[in-house]
Amino acid sequence: VRDLLHSVTWLEVREIKLEIGKKSLVQNSTLPFRIRKLTFKDASFTDQYITRIAVLLKEITSLQELEAIDCVLKGKGAWDTKEIASSGQSLVETVSVINLMIPSFHLFFDLEGMESQINKLKRLTIASSRVFMVPCKLAKHFLSLLYLDFHDNLLVNNRLNETICEDAWPSLQTLNLSQNSLKSLKQTANSVTRLPKLINLDISQNNFGEIPDVCEWPKHLKYLNLSSTHIPKLTTCIPPTLEVLDVSANNLKEFGLQLPFLKELYLTKNHLKALPGAAPMPNLVAMSVRRNKLNSFSREEFEGEQVGAVHLSLMECHRSLAVLLICALVFLVILVLVAVGYKYHVVWYLRMTWAWLQAKRKPKRAPPKDICYDAFVSYSENDSDWVENIMVRELEQACPPFRLCLHKWDFVPGKWIVDNIIDSIEKSHKTLFVLSEHFVQSEWCKYELDFSHFRLFDENNDAAILVLLEPIQSKAIPKRFCKLRKIMNTKTYLEWPLEEEQQEMFWENLKEALK
Repeated sequence: VRDLLHSVTWLEVREIKLEIGKKSLVQNSTLPFRIRKLTFKDASFTDQYITRIAVLLKEITSLQELEAIDCVLKGKGAWDTKEIASSGQSLVETVSVINLMIPSFHLFFDLEGMESQINKLKRLTIASSRVFMVPCKLAKHFLSLLYLDFHDNLLVNNRLNETICEDAWPSLQTLNLSQNSLKSLKQTANSVTRLPKLINLDISQNNFGEIPDVCEWPKHLKYLNLSSTHIPKLTTCIPPTLEVLDVSANNLKEFGLQLPFLKELYLTKNHLKALPGAAPMPNLVAMSVRRNKLNSFSREEFEGEQVGAVHLSLMECHRSLAVLLICALVFLVILVLVAVGYKYHVVWYLRMTWAWLQAKRKPKRAPPKDICYDAFVSYSENDSDWVENIMVRELEQACPPFRLCLHKWDFVPGKWIVDNIIDSIEKSHKTLFVLSEHFVQSEWCKYELDFSHFRLFDENNDAAILVLLEPIQSKAIPKRFCKLRKIMNTKTYLEWPLEEEQQEMFWENLKEALK
């Protein structure tokens, strides 16, 4: 087994009869394992072997399905359940046992103590193995089981009533009880009513013989197989919720049920002399009536719309074309939305909203100890020569010197742009915008305004300083920077003079604003 853990997904072992030691099956093996399914065929087990294999197989963490076919169990279920339970939860989701021979099956234990090993199981098949009941206490612990197949066993109605007791099999959706010894359809229906999530039920090849007028069934039952059950007629015992009904190989002479949701009806191998009426089954899609006694069809049976009068939709006639057209339409709609979004700067507004939400979560002001800069400078790359070689030199060489934060020098590499901008603004006393025609057209400056102007201008303080590097009309500023446009109309800003004699006054005013 150790040699195969990494090479096969399904391992089948045949005709083995051996004792198993306590050595690990995965000793010195490295993850991940590939094996998913393990099948024993024509194997012979003892109670001790079952105990050891149940413990050791838990080490194969990839194993999801166990299968035993034509095997013999020379024991009576006297497994060491304490050792099995103490070894941890089983990860197997599917167990199939087909044609298991237990010579002393009438002495078999009730498997008390195995409850902890079955609550994760999703699919269980025990077929052709003389099963006549499952103890109620054990059945209540199959909490996750969705599929249960008990076909070709020895279940009778009294034992079925105990097997499907109250609160047993709470998640079960599919149940196969075909080829058992059930005699009463009414009792069978009453038993499965305790399965609130049951959708599919196969009780074919049971000798019911009679059918009552009224039965109780699970509320969500959609599939019912009653084939080969020797029922002579159909009554309102059949649940009206069905979508698929199979009553093949019975003694039916007519079919007159009203089943509004029925989509598939199988009536093969009966004694019908006439077709069922169409009106009681308006949603019927498929019907099989092979091997009946249909000698002729009356005019009434075929009355209805003629083929030429039926107008089917485009989807029904040309499904591939319809799907292609829908895909093309969806693509066109997406294209239009992208174009509209680009034209009206939808992405910009979304980014803006996200930045605003990020900023709103943080405190209005950083603690004084966290403030590292006198100002954060926002400028266009095209104006970098003036900012870095003239303004920075003038301010950082002043007495006392100002400490400026520039994205080119002070942003943390690898950090998200939003966090870099917001953190830099919060760690600065002021934010200095160097405005120019390049600024309002620059994508980089759009980012910085996107992620900063909500926080700056919502606080109604003097944190923002505007420097006009060149004459610029407020109308030239994009409309989406509405607060910036408003500030330029209502707040004093500094203009960079071209005359050298006025530049001294400009620097004095800027230094005063930064203090």
